Amino acid sequence: MSDDKEKPGVVIDVTPEPEQPPPSDEPAPETQEPQQPPREQRGDAGSRLPLIIAVLSLLLVIAALVFAYLYTRQASEDLAAINASLSNSLAQQASLQEQLTKAERAVSEQAQRLLTQQQKLETQQEAVDSARDTFARQEQLLEREREHMQAREAELRASVADVHQRVGASGTQWMVAEAEYLARLANNRISLARDAGTARAALLLADQRLRDTGDPGWDSVRRQIARDLTRLDKTEMPDLVGISARLSSLAEQVPQLKLARATLGGATRSEREPKSEDDDRSQRSWDTLLDDLWDGFKQTVRIRRNDQPVQAMLPPEQQYFLYENLRLHVETARMALTRGDSKLFRESLNTIGAWLSAHFDPADKLTQVMRDSVRDLAKVDIFPPMPDISASLKALQIRQQLNADLARPLAAPSESEPADE
Repeated sequence: MSDDKEKPGVVIDVTPEPEQPPPSDEPAPETQEPQQPPREQRGDAGSRLPLIIAVLSLLLVIAALVFAYLYTRQASEDLAAINASLSNSLAQQASLQEQLTKAERAVSEQAQRLLTQQQKLETQQEAVDSARDTFARQEQLLEREREHMQAREAELRASVADVHQRVGASGTQWMVAEAEYLARLANNRISLARDAGTARAALLLADQRLRDTGDPGWDSVRRQIARDLTRLDKTEMPDLVGISARLSSLAEQVPQLKLARATLGGATRSEREPKSEDDDRSQRSWDTLLDDLWDGFKQTVRIRRNDQPVQAMLPPEQQYFLYENLRLHVETARMALTRGDSKLFRESLNTIGAWLSAHFDPADKLTQVMRDSVRDLAKVDIFPPMPDISASLKALQIRQQLNADLARPLAAPSESEPADE
């Protein structure tokens, strides 16, 4: 029985041998088939080939797994870097959004302040209109007073002419009466119209009339007139017409001023032009994400210098109110000049100077010239105190009264002579 069992590793070939063909007279072909190796050798080669193929397949699978692992790891690292960059970009975008919200809030507050300023401007305009009406009424009153003074002057001239006719060409009383009229006219001009020039001319004429009398008794009055003339010469009267002309010139130059950082900045034309869709499709990728975010950041935020005080920014459509308000302050200064209100005049000029320094370009030549002009005008006293020149008129009246008292005893005997006869 042990012989009948197949031994391991031994292959029993039970294939019948092929029958050999009978010998033939034909010659054998030149090419003969190669002799096949024994079946045992062929069996060993056939069993090794699948093993080799399996080993090679296993190596290929291992290599593929290693490559897949390395590729997956590299992809995970790239994805983590992209996620970190995206998180940073989102954080920057949130910060930019917060800054934009603050800017919008600041613009809203500035608009509210401008609205309040506009309301104040309207109130000031109403006050200016009311002041103009008051000034017009005062002008009418002054005109009536001037007409009354002219009528009074005509009456006084008629009186002087009558006195001159009664006394005669050789008398001196009409000269004294004319000197009194001139002294009174000088006092009226200096107290009512603040006209120092006319008052000085009237006093000079009064002194000339007293000199023409040839009476040394009027020397004390002439000395008092000389003192009043000295007071008038010491009084410096401002050139109101010239100051008004300078203020008118400043009001005309207000629209030519340049604002300093008063408008909201924006992107340039090339930055505002949208990119074509073909360029976006061809260039948009993870590598260009940061460039796109940086371009968006530059279009959203404007970087300014912070080594100077931050000033409020005005939208272009609201700059009109700033110019009009400045012109209104100039007109207010002119109105105060006409009314002789030194306090309002100086406050308006100080406000103009502060606005020029706060809202307009300090490097602009026109701004510098206007600021210097306003500073010089603020130093001018448009309503200086007028000197008191009434002492000359009082001295003249006292001397006239004294002369009348001295002449009365002389006239009494002539009146009593007919009674004695």
